[in-house]
Amino acid sequence: MTFLTQLNWRDATKMFDANKKVADSDLAKVLEAIRMAPTSFGLQPFYVRVVKDEATKKKLQDAGWGQAQFPTSTAVFVFVARNDVMARIDAMLESRTGGDASKRAAMKDYEGMMKGFASALTPADLKTWAQKQAYIALGFGLAAAAELGIASCPIEGFSAPDFDKILGLPEGHFSTVVLAVGHASANATPFPKWRFPSSDIIRS
Repeated sequence: MTFLTQLNWRDATKMFDANKKVADSDLAKVLEAIRMAPTSFGLQPFYVRVVKDEATKKKLQDAGWGQAQFPTSTAVFVFVARNDVMARIDAMLESRTGGDASKRAAMKDYEGMMKGFASALTPADLKTWAQKQAYIALGFGLAAAAELGIASCPIEGFSAPDFDKILGLPEGHFSTVVLAVGHASANATPFPKWRFPSSDIIRS
């Protein structure tokens, strides 16, 4: 088994086995891969809401076009983008310097670059930028699940405003994309694996 063979194995699972749960230790590994994903400036302008309780998963299903992945999954990971970038920059620098004023001063050029970038964007642009970072992390979550032999499905088909309400998100935080994980149901019938050839995707 190799990483590439596992990528060939994975598919967008349409239904999970609700009676067969993924171990918490394996869920933690997928979440750690998400946490370790690269992001612009290392700011990680998103977080993941982990939903495992059945009542909330059912509410998400109702706001997600009735898709079977929601109630049958072991967990639903909702990637939430945030547009409080200035506060995020301060929090990151405070953490990296341990609150040491001299160390913070040594990073003033980097701080200026980040805040200059953020101040040049509109709120809508900042939201889009944060959502793009969340998608990078989604890819790492999908890859980690595949390597662990965990079935998964990325989901964009849902009402983001309804998700925001169900999850009680604060203003400026946006449900962006979902990763449902579990073990595939025996009744799931995956499509045969298909991709365009390398000559179509890889060009020089």
